[in-house]
Amino acid sequence: MVRKYERMSGRQSWSEEDMAKAVAAVVSGKMGYKLAARTFHIPRSTLQRRASKIRYQLQATEDPKPLMGHYRRVFTESQEKDLVGYIKSMQKHFMGVSRRDIRELAFQYAEDNRLNHPFDVNSRMAGEDWVRNFLKRNPELLDNPERDFDMEPVNFDQFYHFMCQLS
Repeated sequence: MVRKYERMSGRQSWSEEDMAKAVAAVVSGKMGYKLAARTFHIPRSTLQRRASKIRYQLQATEDPKPLMGHYRRVFTESQEKDLVGYIKSMQKHFMGVSRRDIRELAFQYAEDNRLNHPFDVNSRMAGEDWVRNFLKRNPELLDNPERDFDMEPVNFDQFYHFMCQLS
């Protein structure tokens, strides 16, 4: 049994106050990562990770939720409401909307708004996981008992540009 413990490692020997000062200096643009890390005696990689989280939260001011894991939200709450509005208006005008249509709409919306997204550029669609989670967040799109699945195919590009002109 160890009677007197002496710490051998220098890991996390910095204080949270120094980290907050360094993050504020980097986010405001007063210092770069290397200079702030040297000035405040903080690991550069830790500073980069924390500063990127703060920058992401500042970027999405409408949706300042904490980050969970390495997944980032593509759209803010208001942008998702816009997507839901487009989809509902398509359904209202008797146009069948499939999951594939929603994936194409999400990709096109992200590209038009120049958002950083993880969607597949080759297929020009959002992923299936994204659609599943989107429909979980917006269950009102699934609860439509009078939906008819035998509708004619929709020219999606024409409808999207038509909706862009309306708004």
